[in-house]
Formats: sequence, structure tokens, C-alpha cells
Amino acid sequence: MDIKELSDIQSESGVIGTLLYHPDYIAHTEYLKPNYFYNVDNACIYWAIQELFESGITNIDAYNLSSKLQSHQGVKNKLEQYNLPAVQELVELFKETARHSLEEYQMLADNIVTLSFKRDLVKTLHEIEADCFKKTVDLDHLSSNAYGSMDGLTKKYLTSGEIQTVGDKIEQIWAEIEDSAEHGIESKYKSFLGYFKYEPGEVISIQARKKQGKSMFLMNETVHMLKQGLPTVVYDSEMNDKLYVTRLLSHLSGVKIHTISYKTYTPEEYARIKQWKDWLKEQPFVHIYDPSMSMEKFFSVCRSLQNSMNLSFIVYDYLKSNKTSTGENYNALGDMTNYLKNEIAGRLNLPVLAACQLNRSGETADSEKINMYVSVGIKWGYKTQEMIAKDGIECGNAYAKVFFNRIGQSMAEDDEDEYIDFVFDGARATIEEAKQHTVSDDFN
Repeated sequence: MDIKELSDIQSESGVIGTLLYHPDYIAHTEYLKPNYFYNVDNACIYWAIQELFESGITNIDAYNLSSKLQSHQGVKNKLEQYNLPAVQELVELFKETARHSLEEYQMLADNIVTLSFKRDLVKTLHEIEADCFKKTVDLDHLSSNAYGSMDGLTKKYLTSGEIQTVGDKIEQIWAEIEDSAEHGIESKYKSFLGYFKYEPGEVISIQARKKQGKSMFLMNETVHMLKQGLPTVVYDSEMNDKLYVTRLLSHLSGVKIHTISYKTYTPEEYARIKQWKDWLKEQPFVHIYDPSMSMEKFFSVCRSLQNSMNLSFIVYDYLKSNKTSTGENYNALGDMTNYLKNEIAGRLNLPVLAACQLNRSGETADSEKINMYVSVGIKWGYKTQEMIAKDGIECGNAYAKVFFNRIGQSMAEDDEDEYIDFVFDGARATIEEAKQHTVSDDFN
């Protein structure tokens, strides 16, 4: 049997053609390596696309593709017959094989990996077979070579590298533990430090009823990150750029949202607005308004921003589903949160702050599965008049309760007096810690 039969040039061309239109898809197939391609030309072009994407370039064309191919001497030697017009022609040919869904692309990528494994397996088996016919090879040597070859092949395709014991990795793990403890990102609000920091791979969730200010909480934390020089992305399913930036400028300048919206500001207020508008121009900050963006697409965006601006903090506003039935919502929201925790926060090794909505009973709306995956759950909302009267005006009009915590301590959910006090100024989109209330002891 000809080894060429264990190849699929159509799948290889389909992967490359798809990436010319959708280079962000490559973030979902990090397991696909250039040397898995049968056709050397395809391997080189895939390598070039991979390198361009890793450097933050998301618009692949003949010029930058050709430049990248020429930048590596080994690749250049293999592709000496291709000049810029030839690359342009290849680009046009590849585009005819493009797929326009992530699922189709992944199917093609998986086929390439499978066929590469089969070719390597056949080669390995032939080598083992050749050893079997050597009269001078003893049993121990034959057994060792056979198992070693098969084990190496399995590790190559099924793991990201050599499997290590905890003992082998303990020093590296301990260094990560120390680094996390020392460098986890602190919240704007110091009272949260006893409960959590924003750590890579973790999802902190702010949970509130409708129109209680959860988006404003996210905005305050976002500005806190930017003021520390941390590149940040905000995914927004409700506010477009105009609405978001209006509230953001109000928060920064102290000028009321209504005043900015209706252009009734004074010259002094406009000067403050302009100062912060100019400040925003220099910030490593991305706001994405797209109510229908899939989690897979958002992963690709974040992966690209990691490359292009060293993305350090992710805000997701907010976890919701448009499914019509309760059962479908339950599973959809659980799946979204699982993806946010394990793929976006986990694979990208970044901290995530996400919002979700509580129902009228104060429970996580539509899906308890959300709390199965997030690291910390914080209930947020306006205080009732009874709470304000009991705590005192100086203790603010809003509260936050860390009701569960997988990375630290939490507050007793059945203790109605245990929460953090805040002053929430919705007119200016500002949230600050207030004087903290004193918990009374009814037995003294």
C-alpha cells in the first residue's frame, strides 16, 4: 500500500483556505502542527499563517504571507519556486476550498491529524518489523524498542509533551503558587482582599437582579485594571460603544450620564470629559458589543488579543441565553459558563470577571449550573430601606455578599447581616466602598 493513500490534500487545502478567511480559527486547533501535513508546501504555508496569527496579525494576504515564508531560511529553501505572484495565485486557489464554520474547519483539522498519526504508525510498525527480522536482536532490546516507539508515538499525538510526576513538577508548581499569591490582581475594593484576588484561570461572577448595577460594577473594575496598565477586553451583550463610552466618561469625569448624553455640560465639565477622552485613546482597552457572538468566537478574539496587546484581564457582560424553554436555558447557561471557565480562563490562563442575572427570588436566574463552574459568586444589589435604616446612611445604598468561594473563604449565606457596604451613584456610574456597618449582637 502506498503511504500517499494516507493523506488528504483536499483537507489540507481546506484548512489553509479557511484560515485565509478566518485566521482566528487557528486558536481552536493548537494541536495541529505544520509537520502533520503531508504536502510540504501546505505545511510551510500553515506554518506562516500560524506565525502571523501568533504575532497579532489577523488579516492574512499574499504580501504578509510571502514575507513570512521568506523570513525563515529553511522554509525559503523549500519554497524557492514561489515568488509573490505565485503566492497570490496560491491564495486565490486556497480560498476556493475555504469553509465558513468552525465545526467544518475542526473536522478538516482532525482528519489531517488522524492521517498523520496513521502515517507515523505505519512507519513505526515497519521499523519494529525490521527489528523482528534481525537475528542479532535479543528479546529485551526488541521489547524495549517496540514499547518505546509506540509510547513515543502516543505521547506525540495524545499529550502536549512528556508525562511527568508531581515530584518532577513540584518546584515549577510551587513557583506558580508563590507567584499567584504575590501577583494576583487585587480588586478596586479592598474589602474583597480577604476573599479573593483575580487569578489566572479563575472566573469571578457578580450576580444581581435586573437593573441593579452589575454592569456598572464591571465598569468600575475595568477602569481599575486600566489604571494599573493591564490590557483589558470587555464583551458586552447589551451596550453598544456609544452607550458604554458615555457611561465610562461619566464615571471617569464625574459628569452625570444625562449631562453628557444631552450635551448640557459646562465648559469646565467638558474640559474634564476631554481630559479622560484623551486618556482613553492611550489605553490598551477593547470593548466588543455583539449580542450574538459565540463563546468560540470570543475565545478566538481573546487569543488574538493575547498576541497583539498582551491581554491581561477579561470582562464578560453577561451570561445569558435566548433559549425558549427552561431546560434548554439550564443547559445552555451551564455550557457557556463551563466554556468560559475551562477554555477561555483556563486555556488562556487569564482572570475573568463575569456577570449573570438573579431572578426575583434572588437566585441565579435560569441555571444553577452557572455556580457549578465559576470560582467565586458575589451577590450584588441595592439595599432595602430597612437595611439602610439599620446600617445608617453613611454605610451606603448597595451591598455585596461573597456567598460562595472555591479559592478562599466566603460569607455565611444564612447570615443576613454579613455583607460589604457600598455607595452606588448610578447617575455617574461610580461605585465606592462605604463605611462598613456594625453587626449587632442581639444577645448582649
